[in-house]
Amino acid sequence: MLGLTISANARAEISFGGFTRFIFDGEQQSLMVTLINEDPQPALVQSLLQWGDGDPNRDLPMVVNKPLLLIPAQGRASITLFYQGTGLPTDRESFLLLRVMQVPQKPKEENSMQIALQHNMKLIFRPKLPGSLEDAVEKLRWAPSQAAPGSYQARNDTPYYLTLTEVGLRDRTGIPCGNSIEHLMIAPFSSYDLIVPGCSQAAGQISYQFISDSGIAHARQRDL
Repeated sequence: MLGLTISANARAEISFGGFTRFIFDGEQQSLMVTLINEDPQPALVQSLLQWGDGDPNRDLPMVVNKPLLLIPAQGRASITLFYQGTGLPTDRESFLLLRVMQVPQKPKEENSMQIALQHNMKLIFRPKLPGSLEDAVEKLRWAPSQAAPGSYQARNDTPYYLTLTEVGLRDRTGIPCGNSIEHLMIAPFSSYDLIVPGCSQAAGQISYQFISDSGIAHARQRDL
């Protein structure tokens, strides 16, 4: 019977200087992203872009200048994302993913398996828009929904994507109702029906954390 060894190289060795997302300023033609190799061995990485919803049938008007890149041991290198200037809306943000995969080295031992680690980084293309992301969060509206008993609808009437975490309902005394939703993203000019598992009664408050451009969570609470 053959044994199978999982290589110790299957760990996150590529980082992004603390960034968890990238904002592409629509008034610029390119965005530089720095990749850091924290391993004592050189790292070969593959980078590609895709739509945030994973749709493979739409043309993507953006490219990566170095889809395959060798980063020195404990060093850093950069890739640049280029936008062709047309193809994305000018009245709202667009959501894409920057996928960076570390290509595993050839196994040194027989019957061993290398695991390719992949980072899926949020990329928001932001044309020149009125207001700010912080303004958009304050304009987020909640109302009872017909989707399910005890559900609520979030209405985003702004051109910004809103990322919320730890979304939970509470009764009027502040006691949590059901389980919180770990993560949700509300697209521009859209609504989202919030159904909280284990909560089927009317709530008095909703609490959540709003994620800023820098990836920092900011607590918010609203009366319903």
